[in-house]
Amino acid sequence: MTTKTKPDETWLAPSWQRSREAGLRQTKAPENIRVSSASILDKRYKSSKLIDAVVKTALPLFTQILAKTSSRLILTDDEGVILGTWGQEKFHEKLMTIALDTGYCWQEKYAGTNAIGTALHEKRLVSVVAKQHYIRHYHFISCTACPLYSHAGELIGILDVTSEQNEHGLTTQQLVKNMVQLVQNSLLCELDEGEFVLDVALNSAMLKTGWQARLILDEARCIKAHNNTAPTLFNCSNLIGQNYDRFIENHQQSKAFFSNSTRLRKSDKYRVKAQSSQSLHYGDKQFSSAFDQAQKVFGNDVSLLIHGETGVGKGEFVRELHNVSVRRTGPLVSLNCGAIPKDLLESELFGYAANAFTGANKAGYIGRIRQANKGVLFLDEIAEMPLDAQCRLLSVLQDKVVTPVGALESVSIDVQIVAATHQDLFELVQKGRFRSDLYYRLNGLTVSLPALRNREDKIRLISEIFSKYRRGSQTITEPLMSLMLAHDWPGNIRELENCLKVASLLVDENKAIGLNDLPLSMQTQLASFKCNESLEDQGSLDTHINDALIHAYHRYDGNISQIAKSLKISRNTVYRKLRALHIPK
Repeated sequence: MTTKTKPDETWLAPSWQRSREAGLRQTKAPENIRVSSASILDKRYKSSKLIDAVVKTALPLFTQILAKTSSRLILTDDEGVILGTWGQEKFHEKLMTIALDTGYCWQEKYAGTNAIGTALHEKRLVSVVAKQHYIRHYHFISCTACPLYSHAGELIGILDVTSEQNEHGLTTQQLVKNMVQLVQNSLLCELDEGEFVLDVALNSAMLKTGWQARLILDEARCIKAHNNTAPTLFNCSNLIGQNYDRFIENHQQSKAFFSNSTRLRKSDKYRVKAQSSQSLHYGDKQFSSAFDQAQKVFGNDVSLLIHGETGVGKGEFVRELHNVSVRRTGPLVSLNCGAIPKDLLESELFGYAANAFTGANKAGYIGRIRQANKGVLFLDEIAEMPLDAQCRLLSVLQDKVVTPVGALESVSIDVQIVAATHQDLFELVQKGRFRSDLYYRLNGLTVSLPALRNREDKIRLISEIFSKYRRGSQTITEPLMSLMLAHDWPGNIRELENCLKVASLLVDENKAIGLNDLPLSMQTQLASFKCNESLEDQGSLDTHINDALIHAYHRYDGNISQIAKSLKISRNTVYRKLRALHIPK
């Protein structure tokens, strides 16, 4: 991402001056300031909703654009302490040499001019490119950071993209702005006083971009909170407390607004829209069978183990099970075992007593298991759990009690455990990397979710996901659809969804999206199928051609002329293939 632009550097000289006044030297690596483990855990707990919002909304967009580059997505709290980082692992190891990792503080007074610390001071988006860093030790990276704000205008953190490159321009800045907007919109839905989330825009396509006006309404449809787009859209700075329906009547005299309203569920506030099982699959037998089996045992004290490649929708699968189960009125608490530093995982999962160790929160911390009491605990990437934590988890499953770190007494719990992994747990058991007793306790029922490349409903799935993001009357060209059907999608549904979302944003409204409209990395992956066509067996190639034909058939409601034109084949060929597929004209 190297779009060039003349940078605004009015902040640079004052920032360097502050760095000098802090006693830092350009040629000397500064002392790395890291808060205690207890403090990290406490900060992550207080910012848990923010972290979840970043993982849910910002990380997929970051992954789509920068997954193939030496880049990391970094989140800090309002004090510049890093709460989490995501991205290329090899680059992560390199960043750890300069303490750009969880728990370290990157305020200017400790690290000199840097995107996180300077954005924190300036209260605005900042790009610090290579030699603009005050400390020469950091010249190998370029960073763009932007403040995150609550609905009340309070600074709650910094979102940063750090790359091993010499330039961060408009493209990277726009990406960070988009991610910040998505995160802040998501956080609005967490407000306790909210009953409805209402998205409003002047164009229906804008409702799905993240740049729509978002309003949170109470039961009387009075506005309780809004994002920073709303005052600009309505040209009104005093929206709080107004009844939306009366307010919009006055404003629609001069403008036409498009809106989409959804009720927020009190027991599941992190999810804006209730999801039906039909939104997970559109006729795939393996997925349907897995959901039916899981639904029969879910909530009946039978542990569920979900196996599937990264990105197949394990989290969505669990959310839908929770939504239709007897535990739907209880909480659904998720924990990615691979995303928590190993030295913090036990405290995060089991909690800890007040003053359990030096630096611990005086009030203690209840932990994710007790947060999920009367509900569901979803342990994603369970294979990444350290052996010590596995032992304690087994005890919880057997005895139905949890003992916080540093506590003398246990607490009874009632929790449905669901675990998920993309690894072969039985193989890990044989290698001694996973406890056999925990394995047999977790897999009361094991279901496998199919990879996208093997799904029977791929055409419908692509079409339905695209319909969520397309702007205006955007379409997918037939050649691109053929390539998408043939692609292996190693990142599965997550990769597909990110691809379609980004493509719809990059292409003008009402335009047909082709291969050249996609990000370069995706173009390369999809176009590689063209190079390999001659190597494929005829049966496989015929399958891809037939898939494209069926897609065109449904798109044009069986109009033979339009089908032939879109596929660049003769009408006779269309008739012949439809007969072979037993599809009526």
